[in-house]
Amino acid sequence: MLGLALTLHRPDLELSPEEQHDLTRRLAANARKLDRILSNLLDLDRLSRGVVEPVREPTDVGALARRVVDEADFLSLHRVSVDAPSVTCDVDPAKTERILENLLINAVKHTPPDTPIWVRVVLRGSDVLLAVEDSGPGVPPELRQAIFEPFRQGRPEQHSPGSGIGLSVVARFVELHGGRVWVEERPGGGASFKVTLPGPR
Repeated sequence: MLGLALTLHRPDLELSPEEQHDLTRRLAANARKLDRILSNLLDLDRLSRGVVEPVREPTDVGALARRVVDEADFLSLHRVSVDAPSVTCDVDPAKTERILENLLINAVKHTPPDTPIWVRVVLRGSDVLLAVEDSGPGVPPELRQAIFEPFRQGRPEQHSPGSGIGLSVVARFVELHGGRVWVEERPGGGASFKVTLPGPR
């Protein structure tokens, strides 16, 4: 970010409008990424001190999921399919949004560009199931619990840039709701991250 900002600030450089636009776009993307990392770190600190409580209100989880996907700039290089009918339940909308956003970021980090990603919202009994799936390399069985711990990532031989706290924040936010989060193999290959939240009113 600093390098991009300093390049734009240099009076001795003559940049074309296209070059300026590209640098500004990259600067904004990096700023958004930094903002997400800082938010996760701050949330993890507050969660560890027990000072975070969900602020529940009737929320259309399907509409929330569709909006998050529509607004997620980091999904631009992936093919995302959304199956999210309207399902209203008592959840904290801001924390539910962060749950989905972090699951999507995780899918993007661990899959090549153009990999399909599927987002589903399903009513199952008294719970709402939120699923984020991809056709990437998947998560080995021995890591399926550890990746939800702070600062733990997936396969060590496939290092991906990131802080290693996004999935931990997901797990803590789901726990605050009295729900459950887990990962399993997607039929046909890949990872299937699933979250259950309290069902409709």
